[in-house]
Amino acid sequence: MQFNRFMLIRYSTAFFFFVNLYWALLMRQTWVIIIPLTIMFVSGFAIVEQIKLFGNHTNRLIYSKAFFTVQLIVNIFLMISIITPLFTPLFQFVNDTNQNRYIVLLILLLGTGLTLLVRRRLVLIASNQDKYYSRLVAYQVLFKNSKEMK
Repeated sequence: MQFNRFMLIRYSTAFFFFVNLYWALLMRQTWVIIIPLTIMFVSGFAIVEQIKLFGNHTNRLIYSKAFFTVQLIVNIFLMISIITPLFTPLFQFVNDTNQNRYIVLLILLLGTGLTLLVRRRLVLIASNQDKYYSRLVAYQVLFKNSKEMK
């Protein structure tokens, strides 16, 4: 039950890791590969931190917060680049049309929304104000009471 608190964070980290991996593979012949590789490097620290949660329970995920901050900054930069000539070198795998720019913007907005949601969850977990923590405490009280009744 303790690990349910971090489920969204774990799955989001994996999701963004593979999105950045695919972006790096698509851009492997250009200078743009630096961006997804840097994000993947930072995500490596977050992944290790989340693996350590299985043995060492903590509610302060410093590297995960840093990773999602970096991902948020890159998403904002990429959204701004859509209206600039940087769109073509950053997204060489997409034809440069207005419709495609809107689609890329929509995808980046969804990614930014997910990043903001995870960052909010990290803040709630750090202060023990998330709904999973309250359920965990209620379960522990219930479990303790049932042991006392025996």
